[in-house]
Amino acid sequence: MDLKEKINLIKKNEAVAMLAPTFAIDFKYPNIIGMLRKLGFKEVTELTFGARMVNWAYANYIKEHPEQELFIASPCPTVVAMVQHQYPELIKFLVPVVSPMEAMAKVHKKFNPNCKVIFISPCWAKENVEAPKYKEIDAVITLKDLKQIFEQEDIKEENFIENYYFDSFVREYTKIYPVSGGLASTSHIQKLFQEGEILITDGVENIKKAFDDFKAGKSKYKFMDLLNCDGGCIGGPAINNKDLPTEKKKEIIFEYTHRSSEATMGEHEGKVKDAKDIDLSAKF
Repeated sequence: MDLKEKINLIKKNEAVAMLAPTFAIDFKYPNIIGMLRKLGFKEVTELTFGARMVNWAYANYIKEHPEQELFIASPCPTVVAMVQHQYPELIKFLVPVVSPMEAMAKVHKKFNPNCKVIFISPCWAKENVEAPKYKEIDAVITLKDLKQIFEQEDIKEENFIENYYFDSFVREYTKIYPVSGGLASTSHIQKLFQEGEILITDGVENIKKAFDDFKAGKSKYKFMDLLNCDGGCIGGPAINNKDLPTEKKKEIIFEYTHRSSEATMGEHEGKVKDAKDIDLSAKF
């Protein structure tokens, strides 16, 4: 699907924008919400509630499988592909839970089966590897593509200075999910493991070393929170400001998390009951 087709999908349907929190590296908040509505989206949400549901599913799965010797986090499609193609003997350790993208899409489809769900992503792998596996994702637009679309549609950031709010299903603390370690630090799985049993790392070489050490019997880790890009999803290749230092990107995400938390969630707060009866399991 090219950009023109994606724009038509947005304008001609009841489209929902699902923003990865990494958007804050490229676009101002809350301006981006008004800009997306101007583009034609009927609703603008984040992945934060989907991430919360993923955290909940992770904790339950780990509790239900105390005998398992290793758990590998699976929200990063590139890490999953690496395991599947280079370390097939480790596939059984991938946590069989969908990513926040798919979890959030399932929530939206539950409440409005006819809506078109479009994920705004810092990652090409989400579009080319993961999204095609799920019927709930109608399209993925990268942050690079979104900038181009705004330019084509003459939608300018400075024209949207009101206090815009996300439409629904907000969870504030999971906004740090795209930073390396975000899953482990927000899912409270620390209580399920002993000190030193959780590995948080990113980057291909670090991930391969972790896998090789485990295969060689030299690993002390029982849970691996792994993201392919340097610094996590904040290092995604489809970010416009990708050349910013990793620490600066982290600062932007943490500042955004703090600032956006000042707004009262109220009726927009996602509740566990909103995801009741939704299947969050995945097969690898």
